[in-house]
Amino acid sequence: MSLVLGGVFATVYALSTIPSFFTVEKLGRRPLFLIGASGQGISFIITMACLAAPDTPNNAKGAAVGLYLYIFFFAWSVLQLPWVYPPEISPLRTRTAAVSVSTCTNWICNFAVVMFTPLFISSTRWGAYLFFALMNFIWIPIIFLFYPETAGRRLEEIDLIFAKAHLEHKPAYRVAKEMPKLSAAEIEAEAEKIGLFEAIIDTEAGSASPGEETSSSRSGHASDAASVANKPQ
Repeated sequence: MSLVLGGVFATVYALSTIPSFFTVEKLGRRPLFLIGASGQGISFIITMACLAAPDTPNNAKGAAVGLYLYIFFFAWSVLQLPWVYPPEISPLRTRTAAVSVSTCTNWICNFAVVMFTPLFISSTRWGAYLFFALMNFIWIPIIFLFYPETAGRRLEEIDLIFAKAHLEHKPAYRVAKEMPKLSAAEIEAEAEKIGLFEAIIDTEAGSASPGEETSSSRSGHASDAASVANKPQ
């Protein structure tokens, strides 16, 4: 029976990944995070309740259904987001390091879950599922308050969202909701308006060694020189 249940679990997992090809852009990152955390939390509650109840065939089936629901929600909502979202919200200067840290954290957490969950379940039975349910429910307000929507936006737009959130003292998710999608020219104009380019150049110039110029500052100086040269006398 365990072999059959494992096969059904793997089949549900594989089939449930198919909608993710469409939902990640159709629904967006933020709704998928919220749906995934909510669905996974409810699924773990179902499994926990069935395991905490007396051992009956129906309760055993209910626990299995809870696990199938969990993998269903995980596969089409949250599965792809750790690989998509971190590069989008990271600025160009720190993107490589930030994505490396997020990937490393992802695999360390996966390792911890695989190694310690069997011990957790054997010692607490249903307590492990309560723990995972609470972890998912705790993430819901964090996602709602701190995760801006990035679907359909250019990377430069996302930098602009965080810059405006900082300057206007607003949550980034609200800025992203209020700000329409911009063209390349509109992004450049808005960035110049709030001084985003100058802030980047000043930061990079401050981090460079004395006598050195960063590539960004050189390009900025070149742009300034070109604009001066093109001004009518």
